[in-house]
Amino acid sequence: MEILLQIGELRTCKVLDFGCGTGHLLTLLKSKLNFHGEYVGYDISPEMITIARQKFPDIKFEQRNILTDGIPETFDYIFASGVFNNQLTDNWGWMTTLLTKLFSHTRIGVAFNALSTYVDYYESNLFYVSPEEVFRFCKSELSPCVTIRHDYQLKPGVIPFEFSVYVYRCDRVI
Repeated sequence: MEILLQIGELRTCKVLDFGCGTGHLLTLLKSKLNFHGEYVGYDISPEMITIARQKFPDIKFEQRNILTDGIPETFDYIFASGVFNNQLTDNWGWMTTLLTKLFSHTRIGVAFNALSTYVDYYESNLFYVSPEEVFRFCKSELSPCVTIRHDYQLKPGVIPFEFSVYVYRCDRVI
């Protein structure tokens, strides 16, 4: 998740943590970047939102399905960490629909991660996607300003099993 924070200068920005869970990204923003911008967290799980609100009572957390409820505001940056990892009926369709919706509500960029097909082990309940396919989609459908990172290890001695993508509005590349 920390790799996503390298998308740009975040300290005073308005950010959306899509699929926020219990607010771990906010903890990272505060501890790693001295974040004092505006943070909003969306999650579909009411249990996760309840925990996040208990941890951070002064922060805006919403239970929201953006495909049915929409996104009522615009953000400088939008983050989605771990959102695309679980196996669904139509992962690719869901992923591209969500990314299109999220990107339409950012002023600067979107950062997200996914599990790579370049792994030595697969779990049947997880969704692995080709980094090239994701890059091609982002570049052709969202913005020509795309960065892909597949060069970091999450566990020592284990080949990189996820990749991260930064998609920028071209007039706002940082």
